[in-house]
Amino acid sequence: MKLLIVAAIKDYSKQVSALLKKTNIPVFSILDAVGVKNNLDLNLADDWFGRGVGEFDSVFVISFTTDDYIEKVFKEIELFNEAEAGAFPIRAFVLPVDKSLTK
Repeated sequence: MKLLIVAAIKDYSKQVSALLKKTNIPVFSILDAVGVKNNLDLNLADDWFGRGVGEFDSVFVISFTTDDYIEKVFKEIELFNEAEAGAFPIRAFVLPVDKSLTK
């Protein structure tokens, strides 16, 4: 089991939710957040919250899932970012779950 975390600006909440539904992620949570960027990075390609300085209404979507689902989600995010993301691409990362207590 792994923890999938997807971060996006709040304007993309519906798109991210639709993307996870499209890839058959069975259960996920959407958390509101405010991303704060204090200064411009030298490498704009690595900017977490896109271009510019300030606060950004954002969402984090989390799901405990498997590698098969994760690969599908990453492919869909890549397609979305190529087509629509502009200055605020959707970001995703995966953390291993070494131990869990589910019951």
